Amino acid sequence: MYLQISVFLLFSLFTAGHSLRCYECTSLTGSCTNQNATTCPSGSTKCMTMTTVAEVGPIKVTSTSKMCSPSCDPGTQQIAIGSVTTQCCDTDLCNAADGMYKASFLLLLSPLLFYFLVQ
Repeated sequence: MYLQISVFLLFSLFTAGHSLRCYECTSLTGSCTNQNATTCPSGSTKCMTMTTVAEVGPIKVTSTSKMCSPSCDPGTQQIAIGSVTTQCCDTDLCNAADGMYKASFLLLLSPLLFYFLVQ
């Protein structure tokens, strides 16, 4: 009985102090190449990536911001000169580069693809 209580207390002690970690950066070129991992302040429960695309005549400007956020509403909103797309997630360092998720997906599927090609 005491072992169960001890394990429960240790588990709750180690999980209670966990803070969310997100990437933070601001880029006017559309790609955050110098993003820094940061521990979010108390109350921030989401990592957020906002991409703004503005079009003025033939000129198209894309800016990206990544940050910790206390709340986040995902989706795309149209503005007068373009759009703002917001992506939200709630696990450590989940707002990494977009290409990383696609590469990970292809890496996971490559053994399956190889299996079907060899047969």
